[in-house]
Amino acid sequence: MKILSLISLLLFALLAHAQSYEYQNEYDDEDDTDEPYYDNEAGKLPYVEIKEIDDLQALGRLAKREKKVIFIEMSATYCGYCRTLEEHIIKPMLRSGAYDDYVLIRKMEIDSHYPIKDFDGSTTSAAQFSYKMDASLTPTLLFVDGSGREVSERILGVNTLELYGEYVDQALLEGHRKIKNQTN
Repeated sequence: MKILSLISLLLFALLAHAQSYEYQNEYDDEDDTDEPYYDNEAGKLPYVEIKEIDDLQALGRLAKREKKVIFIEMSATYCGYCRTLEEHIIKPMLRSGAYDDYVLIRKMEIDSHYPIKDFDGSTTSAAQFSYKMDASLTPTLLFVDGSGREVSERILGVNTLELYGEYVDQALLEGHRKIKNQTN
């Protein structure tokens, strides 16, 4: 009986590990080769990476100097909806180049343990920053200026991808309009 229980437990552990590995690889968009392309349903696309935030102060200075909106995707490593949003909305935005003149696109994983520098130069964590911004639901899209002030309405969660791009575009245009009119 003990051997049967042990075999059952071992089999269960192997199945759980296999499902975990399968889920992890489902959202693994990094190409293991040195080629700058990866395959998806649409064919070969240029590889693009959403830069993770580690220094909001430096990013804020850049945004102020260039009068750009900072678009922050508040994400989490366990968030499947975040990966969907990245693959269908954010990465195509980066690939297109159409947003380069007025937006800095970044992401912050709220479950990251790495320290980051906040807009004021203080050291914080992604979890503390998300708490300060009241952005613990993932994905949450924040649109901020170089000082970290929201310049358009945030977008919470993902509902329909067909309309989502338009919501993002509207928020970016509103934010860019506000930033262009700022005097400081």
